[in-house]
Amino acid sequence: MIIIRSLVLLLLVSIIPCSSLDCYECGCDQSDITSCNCDVITSSTENDYCVILEQRYTDTTYIQLNRVPRNASWVYIEDPYYVLTQESIRYNLTTEQWFLWTSSVVFGCDWDRCNSPDLISALPNSFKLNISTAWLNTNIYGTGSVSSCIHCDTEVCGNASNPNDFSQCPLTSCGNITSCLAYDLWNNVDTGEQCIQAQCAPEYLDGEFGELYGGKYRVDVESVVYLAQDRSKYDIWEIDVYCSVMNCTRPTIFQEIAQQMTLEIGDLSNYPITRPSTTQAPPTTTTPIQNPLRCYSCDCFDEQTCDCSSMVVSSLDYTYCVIVRENFGQEAYIYADYLELDATFMYIQEFPYALIEETIDYNEKTGIWFTTTNFVVYGCNWNLCNKASLIPLLPNSFQMRLPEAWLNSSVLGSGLPVRNCHECPDEAQCGETDFLDANTCPIQACNTTCLVLDTYDDPEYDYLCYQSFCLPPDTEDYQLDRHRVEIEGIIYASSQDVVHLWEVDIYCRADDCSRPGIFKELHEQLTVQPGTLSALFNETHDPNIPQRRCYDCYCYDRPDCPCNRTTIMNANETYCLVMRENYGQSTWITLGHLDQDSTRVHIRDFPYLLVEESIIYDEQLQRWDTITNFVVYGCNWDYCNHPSLIPYLPNTFKMRLPDSWLNTNVLGTGQPTRDCHECPEAPQCGTTDFLDPGRCPIKSCNTTCLVFDTFNDPSVDEQCYQSFCAPPDTEDYQIDTHRVEIEGIVYLHKPSREVEIWEIDLYCRADDCSRPEIFTELKAMLIVDPGDLSPFDQTTSTSASASTSTSASASTSTSASTSTSRSASTSTSASTSTPTKPSTNPSSMTSTVPGATTTSKASVLTYFNIYLVLLVSIFLFNFH
Repeated sequence: MIIIRSLVLLLLVSIIPCSSLDCYECGCDQSDITSCNCDVITSSTENDYCVILEQRYTDTTYIQLNRVPRNASWVYIEDPYYVLTQESIRYNLTTEQWFLWTSSVVFGCDWDRCNSPDLISALPNSFKLNISTAWLNTNIYGTGSVSSCIHCDTEVCGNASNPNDFSQCPLTSCGNITSCLAYDLWNNVDTGEQCIQAQCAPEYLDGEFGELYGGKYRVDVESVVYLAQDRSKYDIWEIDVYCSVMNCTRPTIFQEIAQQMTLEIGDLSNYPITRPSTTQAPPTTTTPIQNPLRCYSCDCFDEQTCDCSSMVVSSLDYTYCVIVRENFGQEAYIYADYLELDATFMYIQEFPYALIEETIDYNEKTGIWFTTTNFVVYGCNWNLCNKASLIPLLPNSFQMRLPEAWLNSSVLGSGLPVRNCHECPDEAQCGETDFLDANTCPIQACNTTCLVLDTYDDPEYDYLCYQSFCLPPDTEDYQLDRHRVEIEGIIYASSQDVVHLWEVDIYCRADDCSRPGIFKELHEQLTVQPGTLSALFNETHDPNIPQRRCYDCYCYDRPDCPCNRTTIMNANETYCLVMRENYGQSTWITLGHLDQDSTRVHIRDFPYLLVEESIIYDEQLQRWDTITNFVVYGCNWDYCNHPSLIPYLPNTFKMRLPDSWLNTNVLGTGQPTRDCHECPEAPQCGTTDFLDPGRCPIKSCNTTCLVFDTFNDPSVDEQCYQSFCAPPDTEDYQIDTHRVEIEGIVYLHKPSREVEIWEIDLYCRADDCSRPEIFTELKAMLIVDPGDLSPFDQTTSTSASASTSTSASASTSTSASTSTSRSASTSTSASTSTPTKPSTNPSSMTSTVPGATTTSKASVLTYFNIYLVLLVSIFLFNFH
């Protein structure tokens, strides 16, 4: 089970490369091999490589060209340019002879279209695995029957200095089964590092069709040749032994087989010695990496330091750097690489962070609950931040504990054979703790383990995503822990004494242990002691890049929005904002960072105030009303978006148009059709008389005409114009038929503080309301009154002395994208000094947890596609 868990985690934490890889994807069988001469080529930026897989059966051979994840195999692939065979020496009961059977051959490669169908014929028939008949007769077949075998409940691992402890693997009677099975996953054949499991062979091998499954006397070997290395050498991946000799599954049997076996690699000359260069490869289109991020990339097994000098380049737009330590008993696998931003179910609020998954497990023999750490992840988002010197600083545990009395009553239970278990196995159900009903997750009787999964979106409001189902019965090869609680917790550098829970998974046999309220109870009972992480979080950003510190919180219907949390981001790319959005009687307030290029119109100065207002026609009251959609305050020095400014944000700029003008030019006379310029694909830019019939032809419109105008330079009436007829209303979406949206900006440094118009959007049904000059007419009729902005006088004097950039480039509409920067940020906590006296000394900042901040909780690293799992399962050759 440990190895399966490792595979899953490696899949979930898949690391993506910088460029895409093209692979052929098709399949065929031996009877029609021309079907594999396909032209189906897929391109992916996932961490895949290309393969040709040949699976051989007694009556046919199947061939598949495809791609597989880099970490899809149980044993790590050192180099994805290789040939692998799965071979078996089997005993024929009829002829009483040993024979060789090759069941699978795989060719792997990692350049564009390298798994060409032309290479199918180059796959080797076998590596000609050979072991002497005399040795096989003595050590594998024997008398053909054995009554007892060594039995290990779990895998037993060891090496030369710490040999396998087989005291936990007693000799066990096998009943009617007459052969034993032992399998070994090699880590290093030369040093003797190995993990072993032994048991009685599966019962079906003694049945009528046992020979079809390979028989009960055989040695299975997986071996790999790395084609960029010495091709006369091979690595042994796995050896499985099916035997009927007393003590034939002894720990040394694998080393003995390795000494006895010989392989003839054969001719592999069809595969180039070196990978083709870029000029030799099929032409592909490459683009420079935007916003490049360099991360260390290496891995090691059971080492304390794991020195690392190799690097990989990705993009900060969608990845960050990580160090991951996975624990397997007394050993640990450590790797450094980079990870996608969306590789977690929930949003990661800030960097750096430390994530730990711990399991509280019950020992059936001792009757004791014990806690183990499954994995630790450190994430950061600046160049080479995942350096090897941080590995010893990774926390061993957050010491997440639950009272044994609670575990006994809520997880362990009283030993009843049947328990109630909610049944919703297909997908998670989300809502508050009392949101389930009989139809959503019906309660059913369960005589196995009930698995209950929960990903918290917002524990403060008891909102959760919940899933529960009764697990299938245990089998001989797969047994689940009956009583276990898995908890994932994350700590951000900004609040190092606060552990936010991501996901809680409960494996339980207590009655009604699947009740949704159990997670709230667990929160109340849980104790956490994360220890000191100051050394790990000593650096929180790239010291070579100027940083900007902004308050970073969001609040719903809290006018004051108290906020002590601050985050740090690149000062060359972002600035600070306070934003208030209105939704009817409710408000949403955001404090945070905004990308400098997130506005369509160029911001010429800081600080500024931006307001969007809508003038809407009320059909019932037959009057025009003005509402404010949002207000934004933007500034560009540390801590300038202090929450104390929120009460002073203007409620409105009082943008008004005469009713008579609105009735004539927007409302119209109620005619069923109207003329509307049609250029829906992209804005057309120029002066007010720049349109001609070829650019935006006039068409008849029987719905609402949408007319958009963004002024780039109001002083010369240059505009970007777009117009089109809206689609008809549907049951789910009805557009306002008569509306004017206006965005106005005030640069607070200017003494006059006049309002400049940014964008005007018209939703109109008056005839010819899409004429470009309508915007000039509107500006002439518009009345604006920004009101008293004197509370921002002190902020302007502060900004004048701030040594920061005072301009920002632009590309997308503020009206469409006034949300805070999507890039995850580095965080710290700041004292509540006023914006007129910004502190730039981090040592003066306090570390209080902001009560207004709703923190994200995520589940363990992302899910994977079912088709991919099936493909991987084929690739793993899981024949036990």
